[in-house]
Amino acid sequence: MKITELLKTGSLEIWHHKMRSFLSFFAISIGVISILYSLVLIYSMSFRTKKALEIAGPGKMTVQMPRSGGENTDPNAPKDVLTLDDSLAIRKEFQRLYMVSPSLKKYVRVTHGKFNAHQLVEGISTEWRRRGWIYTLKGRFLNQYDVDNFERVCVIIKTGGWIKKPKWIKLYSWKDRFQEYIKHNEVLGSTIQLGDNLYTIVGILEEPVLEKNPKTFLSMSGRWGGKIFVPITTAQRFLSGWSMNGDGIESISIDTGEEKKINSYKKKIEKFVQSRHSGKLKFEIKDYRELIKEQLTDKARDMYTVLIIGIIAILAGGIGIMNVTLATVYSRIKEIGIRRAIGATRMNIMSQFIVEATFLGFIGGIAGVFIGIIGIQYLASKGNTDMMMVQWWMPFLSILAAMLTGFFAAIYPAWSASKLDPVEALKYE
Repeated sequence: MKITELLKTGSLEIWHHKMRSFLSFFAISIGVISILYSLVLIYSMSFRTKKALEIAGPGKMTVQMPRSGGENTDPNAPKDVLTLDDSLAIRKEFQRLYMVSPSLKKYVRVTHGKFNAHQLVEGISTEWRRRGWIYTLKGRFLNQYDVDNFERVCVIIKTGGWIKKPKWIKLYSWKDRFQEYIKHNEVLGSTIQLGDNLYTIVGILEEPVLEKNPKTFLSMSGRWGGKIFVPITTAQRFLSGWSMNGDGIESISIDTGEEKKINSYKKKIEKFVQSRHSGKLKFEIKDYRELIKEQLTDKARDMYTVLIIGIIAILAGGIGIMNVTLATVYSRIKEIGIRRAIGATRMNIMSQFIVEATFLGFIGGIAGVFIGIIGIQYLASKGNTDMMMVQWWMPFLSILAAMLTGFFAAIYPAWSASKLDPVEALKYE
């Protein structure tokens, strides 16, 4: 029989046994919905992880003080901490490093027009912009002249909003007052008071919308950092405020430029910094890959849970198709005998039942994809950023999985049908 005839026969068989067929492809549909949802999550996780790692840098690590601070237990004794000189020495000693970016954070009183509140201000060097740059710059960034001459200038980050706020965000009433202020006021080029001194706002760094911001997917260094940047030398000399490490710096972000060099540089930098502090400084070097490992593990666990549910559902649909096909075989024994008697081969008989089952899987796949796409679009409209990652090939792959399920589920029943003796089949009542 031609494939068109096989499909026609299969369609009639499905139509004549509507309820039985519906129950089979309904289970297939549930599996396809789960698989489609899982494919979107897997792609989203892979794509956004790749983008986040590209922005962070392939060889990123952070030298930082532990939360407990330095080694001294006496609160009145001076603490041994990381210093700006440590950062400059690392840059001089390891000149092939792509980035050496020190950071000093202080909570200070910020005043601009009607705004007055304590904010986190971060002192940085010009190398800060070498990694994690997702911004649109208005004005200019801090330059080496600013750092060398303790210039009282600053750059402000303007956070991106949502294209469409997700429901969960609406449960929180807290708002960043400073961000609300700069979004509704033109501050570029104006003067802002940080602590006891006045600074000129020379640049605005505008973040992309949160749905398109790779830093919202992985907790990256600096994500929860300051939104006001000043030259690190200026922060040390003029910025009055509270700092966890006193006169020291909080961390040094380093990028080796290549992932394979992380381990060797990690050991070298650790020995180098310890040599500058007589081996007494308590600090830690964190590999960025280690920092995101737990996050990716948690996301993968949730994702694979959904995928397993989808596989179980589609297998249940496959079992249903197998039962339907077996029942069809027993109800059509005489038909099989007649076909064998007029010259049909065993392969012809197998093909008939396999095509019917595969077609049933195809119908279930189409239904599952249709419902799944509607659900994904609904979740995307509610602000689920993962659901915005659906790709054209995902529905086709989901339908293919449903068809393969029908195909493999029908092999045994079709093989059983092809083995029937023609003479005995003709006698069957």
